[in-house]
Amino acid sequence: MRIAVGFRKLARCGVCFFIRGGNEMNRNWYRALALSAIIVLLAASAESVSSSIENSVSIVQLIATPEKYQGKVVQVMGFLRLEFEGNAIYLHEDDYKHAIYKNGLMIVNNTNIDARADKLNLHYVILEGIFDGNNLGNKGLNSGTISNITYAGICPTRKP
Repeated sequence: MRIAVGFRKLARCGVCFFIRGGNEMNRNWYRALALSAIIVLLAASAESVSSSIENSVSIVQLIATPEKYQGKVVQVMGFLRLEFEGNAIYLHEDDYKHAIYKNGLMIVNNTNIDARADKLNLHYVILEGIFDGNNLGNKGLNSGTISNITYAGICPTRKP
């Protein structure tokens, strides 16, 4: 005897599954299947950020000891300004506003930046890419360069 359960909506991250149930064993199987599908979708849609804590460095560390990070993958947080011949990530927004270029690193654009430029520009961001302490940016104004960017995202904010 089948018990009509009707439709139950299981929503997670904008993905909906509709389960039409039968006996208790079938319902549990469908629930497990739906939960597995959600986990797979969440894992596939997550933006890849290096989980290695050793990649996360301060812009201050890159400026102070560029030889230590030369040619290595780094993850930095800072204020991003994207403009013609002036793409840079700064330690603080005030460094950009007051043209303190040495407190910034030149950014070499790629598809990860270009695709989200409108959302990233003039925000605090997290970038992951290759650091080059020898390339001091346009006219040598900056303190290094980050290229081959593999991740670009807005920094999370917290409420006081």
